[in-house]
Amino acid sequence: MPSLLSRASSSLLDRFNLTPISHSLLPGNCSLCQSSLKASSGALCHHCIAELPRLTTHCQRCSVPLASDSLCGSCQLRPPTYHRCISAFHYQSPVDNIILRLKNEPYTVEIKQLSAILAERIATTYRQAQLPCPEVIIPMPLHWLKMTKRGFNQSHIISGLLADHLRREHNISVEIRNDICQRIVMGQDQHLLSAKKRLSSVKNAFTVEPSAYGEPSAYGEPSANKEPSADKEPSAYGEPSANKEPSADKEPSAPKSLAGLSVAVVDDVVTTGATANSVATALLRAGAAQVDIWSIARTSWNNSTG
Repeated sequence: MPSLLSRASSSLLDRFNLTPISHSLLPGNCSLCQSSLKASSGALCHHCIAELPRLTTHCQRCSVPLASDSLCGSCQLRPPTYHRCISAFHYQSPVDNIILRLKNEPYTVEIKQLSAILAERIATTYRQAQLPCPEVIIPMPLHWLKMTKRGFNQSHIISGLLADHLRREHNISVEIRNDICQRIVMGQDQHLLSAKKRLSSVKNAFTVEPSAYGEPSAYGEPSANKEPSADKEPSAYGEPSANKEPSADKEPSAPKSLAGLSVAVVDDVVTTGATANSVATALLRAGAAQVDIWSIARTSWNNSTG
């Protein structure tokens, strides 16, 4: 286990984008096995990367782990509202521990490599399907109370890393928008609920800004409970956050209309798929043509109502 001093040093290096320089000048160690890292900008060695619990065979719709690539029973009986879920890993050690740490530490260094692997999976999936990648990605919204308590949205960090990798390695441009959709129902901690209760706890949990409909909204005025904008959301790797509030001398841009757009919602982990279904329903009502879900990990607890 890395020491507190070691983890603090890594966070500072990543915050000021000094990690590549530090790895060139100073010896480093893999954050999992502690073996030496030579010229590398990552926190995990090649051996540990190769041993990560990759999600190989899974449901072609909801990405729940299966023995073969097919449709799971739940998706055959009751397909989710989203079009497809793309995940890179099983929610197992050490990926689960990295994700849990990310919820409290925005400078969790391992998430950069996990996001790069997910980006490769995303690019490969759309290329093999001969489909264009979604034009807009939306970090899974947090309720404003949770955002205030935590101070950052981990899905926004993952979104930034995915967008950067897709642009740099695959020439795929995606726009990150966190001003289109808000979470208005906080609900209970999902890990404490059964699959059936998860579905009901997040029903109608999300709302879309009226201007994103492209016409007067049929769903009323925006909620007074919407998540407040932060001046600047922490960026784990020294890059400016796309979440900062527009300066006072500029008019804030209106949310892009969702009409006819293919969008992807980014999350750290998908469990039952209840939250993914709820946010996809809100976006489809607002006119999105298709909603996909991208997540670092997927649990084996599927999206049934049992």
